[in-house]
Amino acid sequence: MQTQGRQACLPEGITFTTQAQIENFQTNYPNCTEIEGDVEISGNNITNLNGLTVLTAFGGSLTIWDSNVLTSLTGLDNVTSIGGDLWITGNASLTSLTGLENLTSFVGNLIIGDWYYGGNSALTRLTGLDNVTSIVGDLVIQENDALTSLSGLDNVTSIGGHISIGENDALPSLSGLDNVTFIGGSLRIVSNYVLSSLTNLGNVTYIGGSFSISHNFALTSLSSLDNLTSIGGGLYIEVNTSLNSFAGLDSLTMIGGDFHIEQNDVLTNFSGLEAVTSIGGGVFILGNEAMTSLSGLDNLTSIGGSLSIWNNAALTSLTGLENIDANSINYLFIYYNSSLSTCEVQSICDFLASPYGWIEIHDNATGCNSQAEVEEACLHISIPEINPEPTISIYPNPAEKELFISSRNGAIIKAVNIYNQTGQMVLHENRLTCVIDISMLRQGMYIIEVVTNESKIKEKLIIK
Repeated sequence: MQTQGRQACLPEGITFTTQAQIENFQTNYPNCTEIEGDVEISGNNITNLNGLTVLTAFGGSLTIWDSNVLTSLTGLDNVTSIGGDLWITGNASLTSLTGLENLTSFVGNLIIGDWYYGGNSALTRLTGLDNVTSIVGDLVIQENDALTSLSGLDNVTSIGGHISIGENDALPSLSGLDNVTFIGGSLRIVSNYVLSSLTNLGNVTYIGGSFSISHNFALTSLSSLDNLTSIGGGLYIEVNTSLNSFAGLDSLTMIGGDFHIEQNDVLTNFSGLEAVTSIGGGVFILGNEAMTSLSGLDNLTSIGGSLSIWNNAALTSLTGLENIDANSINYLFIYYNSSLSTCEVQSICDFLASPYGWIEIHDNATGCNSQAEVEEACLHISIPEINPEPTISIYPNPAEKELFISSRNGAIIKAVNIYNQTGQMVLHENRLTCVIDISMLRQGMYIIEVVTNESKIKEKLIIK
């Protein structure tokens, strides 16, 4: 096929493992400028790619891996597009990506080092990718021990898949991601031991998946994330031993999944999260030794799972959680908080007044050392009447194969959700008749949630 001086070849792709294959390519495949299939370049026999200068495009993926002697990608200078992934991993002598300067697009993932094949241990910068403006798939930058900058990605504005930046031991900042505004998947920043700031993510407005920040021991601040308004998945902030504040997340209003805050040794409160009103999953506050207060969560009105508060030695009160709708809590776990004596906030009292999920309260300070102690303390605050006139009838309970649900007083049933004892949704119905088939569920205790045009109603459900 001849098109404007270009000729496609090798629809099945090709693997280069010797320098002779590289040097003889133009002789073996005369006039071939576009390889239609996948291309793999690997092994310690290849010292340079100069014999591939005739190539302008790859129809499939390009993988360059497992070479201890390749120092440069010069030879790929005329490549402008890659139809699949670009993998560069396990190349111990590669110092930059110079040679890819004319690459403007690739359809798949960009993988620079990974946990399985290892990183590029001499790579210090990503120079060479400067003309790439978007990544359709994932961006993975992992285990590149000498990488000090992400410069080279400066023109990328959107990433359709996930971003994973992990175990890059010399990376002090995310400089190079300054123009990224949209992340379609998750953002994972894990085990970058000298990373001190996320300043360069200041233009990100949306993360479609989860946002994980963990084991970044030099990270002190989340400042400059001010444009981030919503996270489609969970927010996981774990084992960042120098992180002292949530300031920087001031515009965040919604977290779609779990909210997991664990073992951040110097965090004292949740100041900076005042705009968050909704969390779609559970709330887990675990093992934060300096956490003295939950202030900053005062505007949180609903969650979608367990409320779990464990092993926070300095925490004295649950003030800050009082505005959570008790009907949005599935399970309640409060234990091993040795200073916690005040648990009688409105949301907790409301939940205990009409319990329908698993409850564990123990090994806290006096006043919050058992469910009975908290219920006693709740008698001294105002508890609104819960469902004085039930509008929904659920029967039989215990049930075996079928469940009947009916409404009263004009209530319209919009959805029925059933959760197991870990808070996982195991059944969802939004095309409702009066009968729901539950024959696929195992025996045990569940929580059934009926969503109407007026409210959410939750009850224990036993399946026998």
